[in-house]
Amino acid sequence: MAVRKLQEMGENLQLIVKRLLANQTLLKLLYYTDKDPLSQPELTKDIIKEEVFEKLVKIVPRLTPRETAKSVIAFRVVKGSKTPTNDEFQNIALNFEIFVPLTQWIMKSDSLRPFLIMSEIEKSLDGKTINGLGKMSTGGFEINFLTDEMSCYEMYFNITTYD
Repeated sequence: MAVRKLQEMGENLQLIVKRLLANQTLLKLLYYTDKDPLSQPELTKDIIKEEVFEKLVKIVPRLTPRETAKSVIAFRVVKGSKTPTNDEFQNIALNFEIFVPLTQWIMKSDSLRPFLIMSEIEKSLDGKTINGLGKMSTGGFEINFLTDEMSCYEMYFNITTYD
């Protein structure tokens, strides 16, 4: 992976976070713990800054012991590699982990919270170009783990960049 692309990675990851933080539907699903989070008021800039950024939408993929019933998104750069057919192109893999307490799965609608959250992440990022990094495309999802208290799904995104 080119040095220039690695230098720009932090800036581009922050752009991804900004795109997620701009999605009020996603923020409501993460922040409000009742069965009808989408009917709640939009989150203010102060709430997003103080209670959502780096707490519910994390750029640093570290979770602390939890005392809350809120859902959390954490993502990480998994790898960056040259394509085998053309060394001018790079592939970057980003994985998002979606943590949803089991007590928060059921909502007033027919939908289930983890799948609505993943849908909103996909709406915010799939097919979007992030700065000069490249276009993001979803690679699917799978269950990462399930405990008596928490579920964790993992979503995969790929970015193909041109050097």
